[in-house]
Amino acid sequence: MEDPKPLRIVLNERLLRPLDPFAGKNPATISDPEEKLSLIRGDVEIQSFTLPHHKQMSKVEWEDIGGPEGHLKSQGFYLYRGRRLILYGTWFGLCRQSELTKLSRVRIDIPNSMDADWKIDVKKSSAQLPPIVRERLKKVIERIIAGSKRTYSKRGQKLVDQERLPMWHRIQAEGQIRYRPNIEHPAFADFAESLPPDLRRGFFNCIALVGASLPIETLHADMAGTAEQIVPDRVDEDTLAQAVQATLSVLLGARKDIKEIKSLMKDVDPFRSAWEDTERIIAATIETKEDT
Repeated sequence: MEDPKPLRIVLNERLLRPLDPFAGKNPATISDPEEKLSLIRGDVEIQSFTLPHHKQMSKVEWEDIGGPEGHLKSQGFYLYRGRRLILYGTWFGLCRQSELTKLSRVRIDIPNSMDADWKIDVKKSSAQLPPIVRERLKKVIERIIAGSKRTYSKRGQKLVDQERLPMWHRIQAEGQIRYRPNIEHPAFADFAESLPPDLRRGFFNCIALVGASLPIETLHADMAGTAEQIVPDRVDEDTLAQAVQATLSVLLGARKDIKEIKSLMKDVDPFRSAWEDTERIIAATIETKEDT
C-alpha cells in the first residue's frame, strides 16, 4: 500500500507537529515486524508495539503519547483505513484494558475496499472485526501483552533477588501475594544488634506492623490511575547515612569490592532515589575507614 502525501496543518502560521502514537523514534520502543493478512478484498497490515516505560521518556513525551485520556485509555488497536486513523484505544472486546497492558498498541491498516467486511459506517467512526482477523489478532494480543507486562515487571524482579538487598520481600503462596519488610536487611539487622534483647523484640514488632499496614486499596487505586506519579518517599540525611553505613559494612564484610557494592546499592531504594547523596556518604565512610 503506497503512502499518501502527508497532511500539513498550519495554525496561526505555526506548523502543528504530528504525534506518533507508537513512539517509533524512541530507541526503547519494541516494534514487532509488520505482517500481512491477505484476504479476498485486500491485505490487512498488522504491526504491534510495546511503548517504553515512563522512566525512559521525558515527562512531556509521556504525556503527549498518552493523549487527552491518558495511557490507560489509549492502549489497544489503532485502526487505519487507507493510512487514515479512524478508531483507536480499543481491544475490540478481545481483552481488558489494564495498567499492566497500557504500553501495548497495535497498528492495523486496511484498504478502502474492506469497508463492508469491517462494517465501517458512513462517518468512518466505528468498525467490527471480521472473524478471520479476530482469530489472528487473538494470537497477536497474547504476544504483545506479554511484552508490555515484562516492561513493567522486570523493574520489580530485583525485589525478589536476594543479592539485591531488597528492603521488601515479595511472597507468593496459596493464590495470594504479600509484601513483607525484609528484617535481614543490613539497615534493620545492624540496628537490632545494637539494642538490648528486651527492646529488639519490640523493634521487629514495629517493622511487622508497618508491613501488615500496607495501604493495599489506596495503592491499587493509584496504580490504576496514575502509576507514573507514584514515587518513593524521601529520607533525611541521617536516615540515609545510617542505611548506607550499615549496608556498606555488611557488603565489605562479605568481601565485595566497592564497584560491586555500588552496583548492588544503585538498584534499590532508598539509595537509588538519592544516588548522589549515597555515593557521597559511601566515599566519606570509606575514607574514614582508611584513616583509622
